[in-house]
Amino acid sequence: MSRQEQELVWVEKELAEKHKAIFSDKGKIEERKKVFEEYLEKVQNTSRLEFKAQLESLEEDAAMYTGLMLSVKKTFEKAKNEQLTASYELWEKFEAELPSTSQKVEKLIKALNPLVKKVEELNGVMAKLQTYNIDKVADSVTRLSAMTGKNKEMVEFLINHFDGTKPQKGHTNNE
Repeated sequence: MSRQEQELVWVEKELAEKHKAIFSDKGKIEERKKVFEEYLEKVQNTSRLEFKAQLESLEEDAAMYTGLMLSVKKTFEKAKNEQLTASYELWEKFEAELPSTSQKVEKLIKALNPLVKKVEELNGVMAKLQTYNIDKVADSVTRLSAMTGKNKEMVEFLINHFDGTKPQKGHTNNE
């Protein structure tokens, strides 16, 4: 016997037994064809039934998915409508309060106008101040505050008794 290529095929036990019985007899080719055709028909029918069942299951899944999507759409639309309604109500409330708010703003502006004028006057006065020697004044104040003993007493005496506005009795500004 020559070696031929062989391949192992998995089939149902029923076909395997029929195959062994038929192939033990070498002369029954027509019967062999019939067994294979019956097996192929059986596999084909089983495949059709499985495909049909899977298709029906798929149709049920699609129907459930469609229902779920409709439910989501309705829920989303409801939420959208509720938010729009709340926004419209808020806007209407704001529009109702707008005149009152405008009146309050007008009162505030009227109250602030005199203050604005005072601040402008204050800015004008501050602009006229000569500040070019301010650093010398600050340095003098620092030195005065650091004084101790007799120097401090002398400065205090001068500050308390000579303000420079009018001469003291018996003294003149020229002395």
